[in-house]
Amino acid sequence: MIQFPELNRDARASLEAEGQFPGGWETMAQLERVADTALARLRARRTELAAGGPATLRALSLVDRLLWTERVEYLDRDDVSDARKQRIVHALHRMNQGLLSYHRFLHHLRPAIEHVARRERRPARVLELASGSGEFTMALGRLAGRKGLPVRVTGSDVVPAYVAHAIIRAQARRLPVRFVELNAFDLLSTLTPGDFDICFIAQSIHHFSPGQLAMMVAQAGLAGARHFVGIDGRRSLLMAVGLPLFTALSLQRDFVHDAAITARRFYSEAELALIADIAAPGADVSVERAEPGYSVLHVRY
Repeated sequence: MIQFPELNRDARASLEAEGQFPGGWETMAQLERVADTALARLRARRTELAAGGPATLRALSLVDRLLWTERVEYLDRDDVSDARKQRIVHALHRMNQGLLSYHRFLHHLRPAIEHVARRERRPARVLELASGSGEFTMALGRLAGRKGLPVRVTGSDVVPAYVAHAIIRAQARRLPVRFVELNAFDLLSTLTPGDFDICFIAQSIHHFSPGQLAMMVAQAGLAGARHFVGIDGRRSLLMAVGLPLFTALSLQRDFVHDAAITARRFYSEAELALIADIAAPGADVSVERAEPGYSVLHVRY
């Protein structure tokens, strides 16, 4: 799976030159359709342009398409037990601890936290969307306290069992964080505009369709957030091959299964930028590469 920065740039430019791309929206339902359609058109145009390029580009484009999968991770399946999902989540937590991922995520959040704290002269209020097990929310609360960062942290998920488990663990660890049940596609049904300054999502962007991710970005802006930060694995051949091999060290078959699917579903950085541009017209959108294998999306409203 390849980034194709020049190919994506040329594909997007050619579509924009034809007019009515990516398209406008007024409702969340319209936004979802526009984002899904725009990304499908970008990928199709990218394939067309690659077909007219050199043999190496044609081969890489073919590999990219063959690696893509519609398979669903165990974490997203209704027929998989909560206990089985919790084992996968725990294995991911151990991997993140080993790679110091939580420290890396905080590194990318810190500028937004400090910006809000300076501007508002109070602690920044961070909401993690789709927080799952809540381990990053808890790690952020712990690390922020240790580093003296002015921040208040809330984790959220639409799955009640995840929220309940996270609340129990946070209380047992006596961490200054809270968790709420929340639909990331409809924040305003629960939140009052201005409740949070920063919306954050880590390691789960690939679980969502382009339209769903676009709704999250748009909802964050409508809810009054100043920043949206999203981190996920970086789309690359190295990750497609290396992530399943690395997770095999866990000796946890379900975790390896999900990692193998995950590595094939990451968005490219150009795709993330397009989705955010559609969802937040006029916002400052940037996507950067981060080690050891992440892409970081930052939307400044």
